[in-house]
Amino acid sequence: MKLVALLATFLFIHSSFAQTTVFSKTFGTLEFIELDHGLAHVVDGTVENVQNTPTGTHGWLKDLEIVKVTDTIEVAPKANFGVVYMIKAKDTVDIAVAIEWIYPEKVTNEKGEKFKSIKYTTKRPTNIPSASSYSLDASYEMVKGEWKMNMYIENKKVYTKTFFLL
Repeated sequence: MKLVALLATFLFIHSSFAQTTVFSKTFGTLEFIELDHGLAHVVDGTVENVQNTPTGTHGWLKDLEIVKVTDTIEVAPKANFGVVYMIKAKDTVDIAVAIEWIYPEKVTNEKGEKFKSIKYTTKRPTNIPSASSYSLDASYEMVKGEWKMNMYIENKKVYTKTFFLL
């Protein structure tokens, strides 16, 4: 019986760490749930030029599949890692999600610009799995250490994931 109680406690604690609930004045109760995380295989989509990233670009993927569930990522060109998640809501709507990546140390691009983090906002559907990832595209992005990914809905942090790049 003690084993059953211990297992039930573990499952409850584990599930409570994997989800966050926030209240939105516009959309009501929103529940953020991580579905998967780790090393990803991606199918490239479109690339847009932006000002607030080291590479000056932001890629939109056609597809992303987590191929290895892990928090530890080997630094290599084109290594792609991230999170698959769902935001549950009463209705299926597009909501603004801010995504922030914090580097272990400042990175300096070929223009001499320094970045400690990047942050961008995107529209994501509720009640449908979504994914966000980072791709190591340039040599100056090959930074070992703790990479943090934060997600925000209506300026409220709903999720944090730390990846350890080796």
